Amino acid sequence: MTDLSPHDMASSASLPVESRPLTHGVYIAPVEADLVILDLRSDTYACLPHAAPALRIVGSNVEADLGLLGLLTEAGLVDGAPHCPGLTPPALPARPFRSRSALSSIPAAAHLLVAVGRARRLGPTPPIKALIDALPRKPVRRVDTARVAAVTAAFARLMPWVPGQGACLHRAFLLLFMLRCAGADAVWVFGVRTWPFSAHCWLQVGDAVLDDDPERVSRYTPIMAV
Repeated sequence: MTDLSPHDMASSASLPVESRPLTHGVYIAPVEADLVILDLRSDTYACLPHAAPALRIVGSNVEADLGLLGLLTEAGLVDGAPHCPGLTPPALPARPFRSRSALSSIPAAAHLLVAVGRARRLGPTPPIKALIDALPRKPVRRVDTARVAAVTAAFARLMPWVPGQGACLHRAFLLLFMLRCAGADAVWVFGVRTWPFSAHCWLQVGDAVLDDDPERVSRYTPIMAV
């Protein structure tokens, strides 16, 4: 993670305040007094220490004085081109999702094999954007929570047989791939924390987390949702 120095913020406190859209692929989250930036274009995180009070996030726009906006513009993090806002990260989950076995392991295993193959073709450490782009399309119909429960249970049964379990990014990709293959879906939430910096991700339906523990994910501030 990179630290970006907000050295000009104090001197720009009296400048006019404006709102500008974030550059496509850039996400910002306040974490206590700091701002954490996720840039999907470079697959990197950065931090603006003590900058959270100077900036307000409104959807896909940031509102700040012209001095800070100038710094963000020079860094390529905001621009003048409005774009469709992304999915707003949900509130942190309060409970684990209750999965249940009601799905044949045969189609579930087939979907998991396809997901594993897709992930391997992306390389050992694929960028976040590459994984997002490799997912099947979202289902057009309303998500059936019973189907989500069945796929999640099948995933838990099958994962011990998958070589190279991988980190949270890999596991979340595999489960979300399986869900969409089965006509279901979940929200892929990316979270951050600071001092020390850490990034994490999980799948969520409503206030329930599918593939993690609510207590663990509560330590993170959501920065992006897919």
